[in-house]
Amino acid sequence: MRIRLHPDFKLAIALIAALALLIGITVFLLKLLPLPAEKPAADIYITIINHEGEQEQVELEGFIIGVVAAEMPASFEPEALAAQAIAARTYVLAHCPPWGAAKHGDAAVCCDPAHCQAYADQAALKSRWGDNYDKYYARVKAAVLDTQGKVLCWQGQLIETPYCSACGGRTENAEYCWGRAYPYLVSVSCPYCRAAPRFSAFRSFPLSEAAMLLDVPEEQIAHMRAENYTAGYRVGQLRVGEHIYPGTEIRSLLGLNSAAFNWLIIGDEIYFSTLGYGHGVGLCQYGANGMAQAGFSYADILAHYYVGTKIKTITALD
Repeated sequence: MRIRLHPDFKLAIALIAALALLIGITVFLLKLLPLPAEKPAADIYITIINHEGEQEQVELEGFIIGVVAAEMPASFEPEALAAQAIAARTYVLAHCPPWGAAKHGDAAVCCDPAHCQAYADQAALKSRWGDNYDKYYARVKAAVLDTQGKVLCWQGQLIETPYCSACGGRTENAEYCWGRAYPYLVSVSCPYCRAAPRFSAFRSFPLSEAAMLLDVPEEQIAHMRAENYTAGYRVGQLRVGEHIYPGTEIRSLLGLNSAAFNWLIIGDEIYFSTLGYGHGVGLCQYGANGMAQAGFSYADILAHYYVGTKIKTITALD
């Protein structure tokens, strides 16, 4: 059977076909055009005290690459490295106006890990990493640039972001270490750092040496006892005779890995066992890696260790 189409219907079909062809040509041409480039964040420059003890102005993200490389194993998971990058960046910017006061005159921070943050330049990293330099540097750089400008805040203000190597199963409240409480630096459970090489350790001393280090009579060592424990299950205060020492001071005097310690006296020796390595406040680095291996994101990691904080992006020092 032969179908006859009304002339107006034929015209409509022709118009629809022409319109479809025009749309197809437009889509094809758009694919050939370059996409508009994203506007890059403005470079932020900060002043630091370098390893030579001199003031130096450096680009923030480049500096953070050197901090992360010095503070955390580059073999760690990308999400753990990203969490460390945000913590390190927050620490630096929290000591830059308008968010906080510089720690060294006009310089925000120094490169001494005992005072501020560790930092390694490319020459130091090449020496440390050897043949793995290109691979490891690329990992750290990606973690830093993928989180460019991101910082942690509490109620709109940049926070303090301490971190330790391994907390030993539970992080610590800040006030037990530094005498000041922070609402976001509170003890949390951490079942993720058991793979840390210094998760647990032992150290022994002759009783005479322990007495000398604590500046007490040797016979008092046998009767020392913990007066209390912290929220992070560390020794809060230790009584030795008439002396009462903070657990953190015992850790320092005896060179223990942490204040989460116990002891046993056998003969003329005293044996200390410890859990964790470091002060235990804030981010647990091996815990962060364990969380990343379990599938958590850097945002999850930071929310766990810095309780109640939010991630914010900063594009300029304003």
